[in-house]
Amino acid sequence: MARIRISEIADGADLDTIDVKPRHKTGLHSRGRAFLSQSPNSALKEAAESGVSELIVSTEDCRLWEYNDRIYERLNITNCKSLIDDIQKNSQLQPVIARKDPEGKRAYQIIIGTRRFWACSHIPAKKIKIALIDVDDRQAYKIMRSENEERDDTTVYEKAINAKKVIAEIYQGNQKNYCLENEIGEGTLSNWMAVADMEREILDIIPNKFEIAVKPATQIRSLMNKSSKAKRATLEKARELKGQGLSTAKIMKLLIDAGKAAVTAKPNKPIEKTYSVAGDKKGVAVKQVANGAVTIKVSKIAITDKSSVLKAVKQFLGV
Repeated sequence: MARIRISEIADGADLDTIDVKPRHKTGLHSRGRAFLSQSPNSALKEAAESGVSELIVSTEDCRLWEYNDRIYERLNITNCKSLIDDIQKNSQLQPVIARKDPEGKRAYQIIIGTRRFWACSHIPAKKIKIALIDVDDRQAYKIMRSENEERDDTTVYEKAINAKKVIAEIYQGNQKNYCLENEIGEGTLSNWMAVADMEREILDIIPNKFEIAVKPATQIRSLMNKSSKAKRATLEKARELKGQGLSTAKIMKLLIDAGKAAVTAKPNKPIEKTYSVAGDKKGVAVKQVANGAVTIKVSKIAITDKSSVLKAVKQFLGV
């Protein structure tokens, strides 16, 4: 059969009647496609099935998604230097995951890739490779949390503060739905909340919040919930430790010790004394209980000598 050139077919064709369908993108190109196909993040793979575009954009057209669980302010030239050097030498190998900014503050929101975003923002070119997906807040959170959990390089404090914010603003306070959708145990969430709900007086004296560990945080919460006396003792110790330059671990230990001491301390026995006034041997009875409260009983005979009653009370109080 003789070959027919495409140009010969086109010459006799009615091009206006041809229905040209747009190409459907089912994944990223080159490295980006491999990045998604190899990702263990099922939520990310699911989002990619609806079509993903790979773009190179200015970092100034991007902003970090407000529900990202890595605290951006924690990043600096010291902990990102190796990444900056690598990108400048080898280019950005993996794209960050982004979506179009629904609020229009920037063109794009970065969902995954906070460190890469920071690094690219501090390189003269200020260009970043993004994988653009279409997801809502809940989908974005599931993708971001799964990815960060896989690497396990976010601190307890970051996870705790983020979870509290997400539950309040995305899940309308429903902790159960938050746990179910993101496969987080209720016990794990409870531990995070021990960190997120710490008293301001305690957080203010912690030199490095990223060093807060779950075990001491839950111990402090348990002690403070056990009794008002333990809570008062813990907060008093926090005020005492302010400005002493102690490490996070040392401060937490001292707070726990203060709470435990208050819980195990034996209550003071009531102090009671009687004084003879106006010829009545039990004219004035003064009693002080463990919490410091003082009661005074004055007989009918003693009440006639008010100055002696007052003198007896002052004697008891040591004034």
